[in-house]
Amino acid sequence: MENCLHKLRLFPAALLLGGLLLAGCVNSDYDFNEIDSTMGFGGDGLELPSSSTDTIKLVDVLDLNEDDCVKVRPNGDYVFEQTGDTVDPSRPRIDPIRVAQRTAYSNEIPVTVTSSQAVAGARAVAVELSADGDMQAFEYDGDKPEEVVELISAMTDAGLSFSLNFPEALRSATPTIDRIEIRMPSYMTLGDIVTNGTYTISGSALTFTDVPTSRNLTLTATIANMEFGVSDDLGSLTVNGDKINLDGRVHVTLSTTATIEDPSTSYIMLSSTFNIDDFEIKSVTGRFDPAIDMDDLGNVEITGVPDFLTEENVRVDLYNPRIFLTITSDMSLDGFVSGTLTSIKDGAETASVVVPEMPIRAGDTTRVCICRTDEGIDRSAYDHVEVVPNLSALIEEIPDLITFAADARADVNSVCTFELDHEYKVEPDYNIEAPIAFAENARIVYKDTLDDWNGDISDFELSENSHIDVTANIENRVPAYLTLSAHAIDVDGNEMGEDQIAVEVSNTVIASPEGQTSVDTPISIRLSQNAEGAMKRLDGLVLSIEAAASDGASAVVGETLNSERHFLIAKDIKIKLVGKLIGDFN
Repeated sequence: MENCLHKLRLFPAALLLGGLLLAGCVNSDYDFNEIDSTMGFGGDGLELPSSSTDTIKLVDVLDLNEDDCVKVRPNGDYVFEQTGDTVDPSRPRIDPIRVAQRTAYSNEIPVTVTSSQAVAGARAVAVELSADGDMQAFEYDGDKPEEVVELISAMTDAGLSFSLNFPEALRSATPTIDRIEIRMPSYMTLGDIVTNGTYTISGSALTFTDVPTSRNLTLTATIANMEFGVSDDLGSLTVNGDKINLDGRVHVTLSTTATIEDPSTSYIMLSSTFNIDDFEIKSVTGRFDPAIDMDDLGNVEITGVPDFLTEENVRVDLYNPRIFLTITSDMSLDGFVSGTLTSIKDGAETASVVVPEMPIRAGDTTRVCICRTDEGIDRSAYDHVEVVPNLSALIEEIPDLITFAADARADVNSVCTFELDHEYKVEPDYNIEAPIAFAENARIVYKDTLDDWNGDISDFELSENSHIDVTANIENRVPAYLTLSAHAIDVDGNEMGEDQIAVEVSNTVIASPEGQTSVDTPISIRLSQNAEGAMKRLDGLVLSIEAAASDGASAVVGETLNSERHFLIAKDIKIKLVGKLIGDFN
């Protein structure tokens, strides 16, 4: 008899569980003995005294595993996090420009002898010796790579050599020459000059003084730099279509005084040798359009999705999901990247979001934040913030995979120095972060099963048309509207339809407007036995709590769910049995 009375007390206590779980759904382990089960007898049924639950925090409800895609931050905030796969970097490269000789020829120039005056007491005459003329001419050309949009200048290590040959007649006439000027085209800048004379240089002109005639004047140098589009009387460096053309002449001017015995018979010709090696241009300044192969910025495989984000009615309309994209480039060239993010579930595309073109900084790491709204975004932490209003569409239905197809290009208006025949590296990386803060259409569903009741209630039966009412007042500090639904299950775990046991729930729990102020909502649950003996087969309830941003009229948005700060309390819980309770006390 004592055992039967204990069961009689536990039967209404089990029904109280529905009220408790509306407030929390902590787990399926419940200690019925914690409920005050003293029964009072009234004219319309049996009623238990009121009671309340402890504070039920979200951390007690939303159980997460370490490998879930939803994490709890140190401050308690829930956030959806996933990292993109590692992808191979793009390696832009432009071929070097090879420049080769097309034509070259040499020209001797005469030394003009101009009498000055006779030397006193001798047959010798003081004369002026001078020469002025082009001694060398050359033409070179090369192919311009199509990725080179404009050439402004080029650095080279092209070898150049020049030798001014002094004939015997000149050597006999004078041991030194006062001044020799060697001019080359002004688009050239010479470097690494080695010569056997004393000189000064101005632009591409070298002036030698007191040059001994006992040896030829020799010069070696490199063409350290060339300026495109520059021309003068000695030549030009131009780009015509996909061809680079350079032509030039070497002009020599000589002047000195000498004393010779027979100026009328003097005939002096100056000759020279000259060469510019075929060369490669490997460093150029200009505008460029190298191919940046970044078609794929990688995939994000969505794993460890908790159940409350996978139920049928879930819509993960988050207030401000963010994609953090970093692109590290060692090119000295600015660029741009745009893309399309695509969600894939069960092999089919479920959503697609276009990301507008964003800048890539030259020779640096560019940090980009792609977000639904820039509210709360610290712009100083990023090089670029791109607002994409429909970004949340990617995870409204949690996908299996998010792909990031991209289109990257160089900034063809950016003037920079580019190393040809060099492999640069442009490397992307991104991750997705979405604080679990609802936007207007958000909806998540939490389900739990309360079972193992049958052992406590199998000895009891409700008379026909009997029902059990559970009422409570829910204190809610969660910034979401909470709607509860439930259905009964039997001892085999099968759903018991309304023709057997109907479960009715009234009222949606009103949302806390900002997650800091509590709001109270009265609720009621009724379990009705509609078939004789159905209650004896009852083993529990399957509860479904739908959390939504809106109740159809007003919405609470932008408040991140917090595991500790947001909670529920069920107060003034009352359970009332209406109808006859039949028990087997034998």
